[in-house]
Amino acid sequence: MKPGLLSLTVRWLACLVVLGALAQPNTNSGFRKLTEEESTQFLASFRNSRLSGDLCLRFEITHKPRRGEASAPVPGTLWASSAAGGQLIRGEIKDTQGRPALSFIAFKSAKERRVWVSLKGAPTKELDDRSPLVPLADGLLISPFDLQMPFTHWPKTTYVTTERRRRPVNVYEAANPAGAEPAKVTFAIDRVYGILIQATCHDVRGEPTRLMQVEEFSKVGDQWMLAECSVRDEASRDTDLLRITEAALDAKLAPETFEPATLTRPAAQPTNFEKL
Repeated sequence: MKPGLLSLTVRWLACLVVLGALAQPNTNSGFRKLTEEESTQFLASFRNSRLSGDLCLRFEITHKPRRGEASAPVPGTLWASSAAGGQLIRGEIKDTQGRPALSFIAFKSAKERRVWVSLKGAPTKELDDRSPLVPLADGLLISPFDLQMPFTHWPKTTYVTTERRRRPVNVYEAANPAGAEPAKVTFAIDRVYGILIQATCHDVRGEPTRLMQVEEFSKVGDQWMLAECSVRDEASRDTDLLRITEAALDAKLAPETFEPATLTRPAAQPTNFEKL
């Protein structure tokens, strides 16, 4: 599958979706390290990318322990839109019995990052910057943090190097402004197409704690999008694999989809889903 056909959306939801207008390649490829000006411009372009339209995805998450059998897939739905100079996502996850496990809304911009959750249908509450990572369902690793990826917009972000990780990437390191876990995140952006393909969380000692990365892409209509991504716990070596099963492109989402007060009830879904 050709990375050149990925869309701008992967810059934001790198572990979830690659949709919208096609990314324009940066022909200045290779492994030459960026100058300070180049690294600043590259990161700014990455942060300023936007969805070309609303979208909705259906997915399933399978927990794969280092030893033992994989869990039954946990189903979920994701809605995404651009608004107010930032990006919005809503997620609804069910447990293996089909009951509501967790719903959340996340907003990310250059100025702020906010997350609201409703756990098992309970009243909605906003998480602060020091809240621990809340798994999407019992027995899973993936959390709203992994889907929102707030670290891409943390103010104290510095360019580290350019190297090969399957493809040439520019690597940045972001320090958590809240002084909470993870203490810092290093993330790799494809140098040619400006897509985030890998991120590693670190604790206060600098030890890696979680690894998030894109695994596979697929084609819906004439557009390429992410098909699978993973999150691995570095202590247990257990892994969650998120697989997109259906996608609705150019969805027309109602504004209330992203209102926190609506998290205690299911959001409306489009009708134009295509299977991956």
